[in-house]
Amino acid sequence: MHGCAIRWRRVTSFWLRGDIGGFGVGSDLSWQALGAYGFELGTYQGITFSGVIGYRALYVDYVQGKGRSRYGFDMLQHGPVLGLSAKF
Repeated sequence: MHGCAIRWRRVTSFWLRGDIGGFGVGSDLSWQALGAYGFELGTYQGITFSGVIGYRALYVDYVQGKGRSRYGFDMLQHGPVLGLSAKF
């Protein structure tokens, strides 16, 4: 697997992340890309709450078996990412 990530952080953070893998080990090819914006919501009783909003794409090309027992899929999934975390 090869990849890179860029993250810039203060109270808010911007993430650009991507990787590529597969190459015949598990799947023929897979890759993902993520762009996100993270932010701190605040602190309540010593617990820090944070959120993230972004977009992610994931591609997988997978094949197993031959002939009638062949199973495979070639799929691209993409959509929004929403998250909430609590650090204590």
